Amino acid sequence: MKNAPARSTRRRSVRRKLEIGADVQTSYFFMLNCLLHSRIHTGIESNADVYDEDVNVYLAHLLNSHMDASQIAANSEYIAGSDAELFRMIEEAGSDRQRYSIYKTNADFLLMSIAVFDTIDKPTPNRPAIFHTPRNIYIARAASYYAHAASHATKLSCGTSRVGLTLQKLSDRFEDYVQILTYMRGRYLNLLKRYSPGELFHLDRQIDEVERGEAIELMRDAFLDTYHEWMKTHEDGLQEKLLEQAELLKELDPAFDFQLPA
Repeated sequence: MKNAPARSTRRRSVRRKLEIGADVQTSYFFMLNCLLHSRIHTGIESNADVYDEDVNVYLAHLLNSHMDASQIAANSEYIAGSDAELFRMIEEAGSDRQRYSIYKTNADFLLMSIAVFDTIDKPTPNRPAIFHTPRNIYIARAASYYAHAASHATKLSCGTSRVGLTLQKLSDRFEDYVQILTYMRGRYLNLLKRYSPGELFHLDRQIDEVERGEAIELMRDAFLDTYHEWMKTHEDGLQEKLLEQAELLKELDPAFDFQLPA
């Protein structure tokens, strides 16, 4: 019981470091710290079922690499838009090293898309469901790509490969690592969840209402300007313009009503 206050203070100290960046010397160590705390909070602690400290290091480096735009651009040539395109790239690859890079890069890309950036394909009101790829399909693809990358890493090392073992662990427990990174995204990286299709629909309607209100105000001002000019001169051209503006206003605002003075 005497140690309880010390543990409580230590937890508060760690949380404070994560929030304000105190004593975090590099972005890599920040990512690693956040990752380890996310594992604790999700109940998927390191080395619980299998030794996977190596996976923590791999994921921290992967997260940190996304802070360097040039590094992302360098890997973009290996990113495939579909399974068919990836298989074509694999068939055209000239070596196991290139095939390893293709599988690993696409697995990394899907992991970050699913867990961190939440950019995987989602159903939308104006897109048929048949064209939507479910999230579990992306998860299965990424796990498979990591397994293939692990296999090629083993071939390249002509035996046991430390990188291959790490990638195989990612493949075997892929959904666990997605859960950890998803928690980390919201808790420590402050990346907000994407709007659902339903939320986007209602948001679009709200924006339309705001824009409609602004348009009505502008048209009313223009109408009143024309009306005052017409009252002064009674020119036929101004009368025609006035009636056109009144008709447009009626379309936007059915409550609007205008009759030319007798």
